[in-house]
Amino acid sequence: MLFSAQGLDAMLYGTLTPVAGGAADIHPLLYYITLNIWMSALGQGALAVRLWSVALGVVTVGLIAVLGRDLFDARTGLAAALVTALAPFHVQYSQEARMYALLGLLLVAATFCFVRGSRALDAGTGWRRGLGWWAAFGLLAGLAMYAQQLAAFYLTALGVVPLLARRPGWMRGVLFGTVVAVVVYFPWLVNLPSQFEKVRSYYWLSSPNSAQFLLTARSFMVVNLDIPAPASMIGFLGALFILVFLAVQAGLALRRPARRDRRPLLLVLWLAAAPPALMWLVSQAQPVYLERALLPSALMLYLALGWLFVRSGLPRPVSILIGAAGLGLAGLGLYYQYTWAAFPNSPFQDAAAFIRQHAQVGDRVLHQNKLTALPMIYYARDLPQRYLADRPGAPEDTLALPTQQALGLLADPCIQAVGGAPRLWWVTFDFA
Repeated sequence: MLFSAQGLDAMLYGTLTPVAGGAADIHPLLYYITLNIWMSALGQGALAVRLWSVALGVVTVGLIAVLGRDLFDARTGLAAALVTALAPFHVQYSQEARMYALLGLLLVAATFCFVRGSRALDAGTGWRRGLGWWAAFGLLAGLAMYAQQLAAFYLTALGVVPLLARRPGWMRGVLFGTVVAVVVYFPWLVNLPSQFEKVRSYYWLSSPNSAQFLLTARSFMVVNLDIPAPASMIGFLGALFILVFLAVQAGLALRRPARRDRRPLLLVLWLAAAPPALMWLVSQAQPVYLERALLPSALMLYLALGWLFVRSGLPRPVSILIGAAGLGLAGLGLYYQYTWAAFPNSPFQDAAAFIRQHAQVGDRVLHQNKLTALPMIYYARDLPQRYLADRPGAPEDTLALPTQQALGLLADPCIQAVGGAPRLWWVTFDFA
């Protein structure tokens, strides 16, 4: 919010200005630009800012219903929409002021256009009849890259579907859409080398191990937070319980070649599983595995679960049992989503109110780093707040000087920067 409020020129400066180790920042600007427009109409309050993500998430629920109807039937689409609306992972990023709800919506929409375009070709209506769908596919793919560049993993998985499905006709559509996407994305494409160098030089992620897939399954089905071990174990076991049933029923369905669900089910399962696998493989060389960037794959998983409940042929008692388990996981995840009061959802407003209540004239507030400073500066702009710079060259040293300048919030190199203040409020996390 603080960054978006500065306007496009400041955001470009704070993102693309060269620094040692590459560009100042790694994120493209579509979400920030749309948030800036949104705030110009609704203001900069927390409710208004988060409502943009809420709106994107609600539209995604509707689009999942439409995609499920196109791939399977209307009941499956509604079931998938219900799963999506209740899924804590989707709820989590449909209320955070970040780009992931926008990413999910754009890639689900691109998938919908891919399906419509491929069906136009299969129906023999001619290349031109499906051209609009493939153009829309390319436009949405390019916009998704402007939202979060890790969209490339999902788009890669979607782009190879014609080869896996042995549909050379579809490849013409994908190639046309790719050209459109490159044209749309080209103004930013020229900045990729410097941004990639930033990832290589300063990035806080480490290489994931094989257990990462279990963590991702728990996040998709529960929530992406470091919840307590007992709840986390319940989440693991519950997610595996449901996914095993999905795998078994999908395997049975795919063995029946005449079943009309075969091709759409393969597409949905591929898009749920392939992007995490591709991201994991690349992360063995350059760590980029970020679960929240896999939200589009989670949405495909929710679509597959809609199929499981409606069309897989599960006996009704088993379906009720799986549904109950899913509701239990959703309840667990939503409970922690709305009550979590530690990193990263710490009570910044309460801390600011406490300082206001007990502050004396001349007091200053110093934050250990940007992770507490930026939220508290947003919630309490009246307090004299400073924050310490990250250790230069450390993996967490991600807020470059041009970005600080764009924000108008420069980090202090050491504690002595607070000068001769009679008292100091020191703000830090117990654990981050």
